[in-house]
Amino acid sequence: MIWWQGLRPKPLNAVTLCPAEGPLGHQVLLVDRTDAFNLAQKAAFDNLVKELVEKLPVGYLFSVFVLGSDFKSETKPLIELCNPGDGSDKSELTQNIKIIKNRYTNGFIQPLQKVTTDLLNADAAKESPILEMIQLVYLNSIQAHKTDGPVTFFILSDLMQFSPALDMYKSTPNFQQYETTYASKKLWVELEGVNVNVILLNNNIKNQNPAFLNFWNDYFKRAHVKSLNVMSLPG
Repeated sequence: MIWWQGLRPKPLNAVTLCPAEGPLGHQVLLVDRTDAFNLAQKAAFDNLVKELVEKLPVGYLFSVFVLGSDFKSETKPLIELCNPGDGSDKSELTQNIKIIKNRYTNGFIQPLQKVTTDLLNADAAKESPILEMIQLVYLNSIQAHKTDGPVTFFILSDLMQFSPALDMYKSTPNFQQYETTYASKKLWVELEGVNVNVILLNNNIKNQNPAFLNFWNDYFKRAHVKSLNVMSLPG
């Protein structure tokens, strides 16, 4: 009897499908939809999400945020679910593989697919409050879910900040100058221990110049991120 109980699966949170003791790690995806995606970007985005989900370790939480036309109503995650596992590492002798696979498909994969499909149809916006959204993602998700495991923040955006706090379409600011402003103090966020992966949308090549990249490199460095990786999304 003791042997059999030791083989029983540990219970999961009924809402998030996370381990009862909490997620083993956390991956957060922020999708900037303030500009419409072109056809190539839509295809590349679909591939990106599939890859992130397929590689998500069992027990890791996956949170999805959108920055779209209604910033004030989009401060909470669209979805937050842990990968419960598909049963491929389990034995039929001790587990009901069919139930595990159904939970994985119906409770994890399909809800994520619906959310990410809906993201492709989001409306464009008049403003791009990227700094504001990074702060809210940190407060409402990264800080809200404590984990001893790795935390990775994926930011899919052109990073062209446009709000009352900062307008990058007028000119690219020097980060050291921006850091002295009231807006900088108000929007500051500490990302210590977080791995940041920027997937850059090439929507404004003229403004996305070396000075622009230097601003964001300095921003994330000042936020004390654990690591920073920048790549471009095709399209």
